[in-house]
Amino acid sequence: MGILGIDIGSSTIKIIEYKDEKILSKGIFESKNYEAVIDEFLSENNIKEIHKIVLTGINSKKIDVSKYNVPVEVVEEFNAVGTGGLCLAKKDKAIIASIGTGTALIRAEGKEFKHLGGTGVGAGTLTNLCKKFANSKSFEEIIELSKQGNLSNIDLRIADLTDENIETLPPELTLANFGKLSENASKADIVIGLVNMVFEIIGMMTAFASINDDIKDIVLIGNIVSIPVVKNVLKKIEKTHNIKFTIPEDPQFAVAIGAIQTLLN
Repeated sequence: MGILGIDIGSSTIKIIEYKDEKILSKGIFESKNYEAVIDEFLSENNIKEIHKIVLTGINSKKIDVSKYNVPVEVVEEFNAVGTGGLCLAKKDKAIIASIGTGTALIRAEGKEFKHLGGTGVGAGTLTNLCKKFANSKSFEEIIELSKQGNLSNIDLRIADLTDENIETLPPELTLANFGKLSENASKADIVIGLVNMVFEIIGMMTAFASINDDIKDIVLIGNIVSIPVVKNVLKKIEKTHNIKFTIPEDPQFAVAIGAIQTLLN
């Protein structure tokens, strides 16, 4: 029998079945009917028995899992973020950027976790701006459009103003997000511009958080970090700051994994 790890955020609920350091089943749901979502997850994955439920997330106190008649543990979210980020990235210490509806920054070293702050810019920002300005219908559509977009129709960059080298600043560095918005910009161009803007903001927040810290490893977790072009945005920031970004496997489920690992370790 495995453990059910449930991360209940402000907009989605992430569930995993976890056993022997492995995810056996996983799912992301948008419904606010938490109990019905759990039943759906168990049914879809043909899970007949579990021996414990571990809850975390901002809405973890709003769920009733008593009907499953198994022990229930609630783990503080920042601890779950720190533990899950380190576990998936296989690091002893890092700054974890947990990107949900907004973004929280957690300094994690061993079993010590500190909330450094954050920003209201996150997945909620990206999905709603894409819906408003590019008429995107789903997260999957955002991913596909971002692959097709051309930033040169959107952003003003150093290369647009000069072909000379400016100290250590790369020519592709953004001077103004949407500072060169073309009348001919397509939906895909707008989406890649929004993805670039959101992750430049988040990336720079983590860079500033690390300035006076010996930790230079940044681990990004959350659903939207799975957008492929995000890595290109982060590489630009790595070139101008002494930091290294890591996007681990299964970043969407890091907090649920962290909740379980908090209790196991």
